[in-house]
Amino acid sequence: MKTKRPAAWKESLKSQNWKVLLILVAATWLICAPVYYHQIAFPNDTDYSQHVAYAQQFANGEGLNSYMLAHPVLHLILAAMHLASGRLLGVYASLMVLQVLVQICTVLILYFWIGPADRKGWDWLRAGAALTLTLVAPVMLLAFQDGLFYFGYIGLANYHNPTIHLLKPFALMSFFYGIRCIAGEKTSWKGILLAALLTVLSATIKPNYAMSILPALALAAGVRWLQRRRVDWKLLAFGFFLPGLLSLAAQWLIAFFFNNTGEHILFAPFMVAAAHSQNLILKFLLSALFPILALLVIRRGLWEKPGILLGWAGFLAGAAQYYLLSESGERWWHSNFAWSSEIMLLLLFAVTVRWLLREKVLAGGMRAWEKIAVYGAYLAHLVAGIAYYAYCMMTLHFK
Repeated sequence: MKTKRPAAWKESLKSQNWKVLLILVAATWLICAPVYYHQIAFPNDTDYSQHVAYAQQFANGEGLNSYMLAHPVLHLILAAMHLASGRLLGVYASLMVLQVLVQICTVLILYFWIGPADRKGWDWLRAGAALTLTLVAPVMLLAFQDGLFYFGYIGLANYHNPTIHLLKPFALMSFFYGIRCIAGEKTSWKGILLAALLTVLSATIKPNYAMSILPALALAAGVRWLQRRRVDWKLLAFGFFLPGLLSLAAQWLIAFFFNNTGEHILFAPFMVAAAHSQNLILKFLLSALFPILALLVIRRGLWEKPGILLGWAGFLAGAAQYYLLSESGERWWHSNFAWSSEIMLLLLFAVTVRWLLREKVLAGGMRAWEKIAVYGAYLAHLVAGIAYYAYCMMTLHFK
């Protein structure tokens, strides 16, 4: 075995289309570096300044307040980058570098997850899919009416919050294990430990993914059990639920119990979402237009394909948190449960694109109306994403 592993790695490296990979990385850098520089380098009403202040505070040995201590990974990374450079790299500069690196990692993870295929031009196709998945946005048609590009929708591309951005690659990798779990594929203890690590790490970056994937896994596993199909219960228990529930419990204690602010979580249907915008039903449909129309093509695949099933279960769990829950006190306006719907919608987009590419584009057989509906919807999301990118480049605000 030891003699085969280096050979396997060499073969894997040789098989990669390095031209496509280098162009993909360069394109990602060229696209995302300007917008993150623009949003971070200048004072604005985004979330960057607050996170930088907490990271600087930690780097100076002043510790973190109890609320940020509940999800400290971003601040620890920024402080480490700042200190490792001998304080030559400022915290703001560290954040710019980190944002670009995270975007590149997310694109590469999507590219490799879509996977190779014996078809001419396939590597270019999956590279385009991976890149555009980080750019798509809700089809913000109502912006012509209310002037809102973000509020009221379920966001996808996000240029104003660093923790949801950092969460994306880790949530993607964890989601892969979730699909294995629902598919009933046996996972070694090494894999289970890695899944548990990803669960804890994602929760301590931002807890919304863990808050959504656990009920989604429970729902999807229940459906598979009723179908009398295999589920990897060991991975479910020790890779997700045990580390996830422990992490979320610890975070709740730190953020709400030991904080002594009197704040708590409320069941408040549509209170936060409606406070930011109106036309919530239409904006929900415009946010998820592509996966909704793709579901017409997938049809029975919702129940038969573990990835599609988990993707939809996760999105419904995340959306339910956004529309039904709130924090009390001053933090209700922060709309922190919206992040659950955003991260799970991205995962639903990703798993839907991969399924369509591998099951429909490679195999063929899509009807004309299916192509028009699905490709048209995805193009609409991409055009909206380009428009939102341009908006974020022209202003220091988001709305």
